[in-house]
Amino acid sequence: MILKTEIIMQTLTKIKDLVEKMSVDTQKVYDKGNRSASIRARKYAQEIKLLIAVYRKDILDEMKKHDGAN
Repeated sequence: MILKTEIIMQTLTKIKDLVEKMSVDTQKVYDKGNRSASIRARKYAQEIKLLIAVYRKDILDEMKKHDGAN
């Protein structure tokens, strides 16, 4: 059984990886005007947006759980 903490940390790791990929492709856009890189960067940004929503919900749920325990 995967713990909720592990799921949250996996989500955070995915976000970090996508930010790194987006950073590399964004640099290609500004350095070389690479159109394909701009498409990938926007795709990564959308994926990050979705993962951030999940991450925020998970963190909020965790805090509510802790607040209820006190």
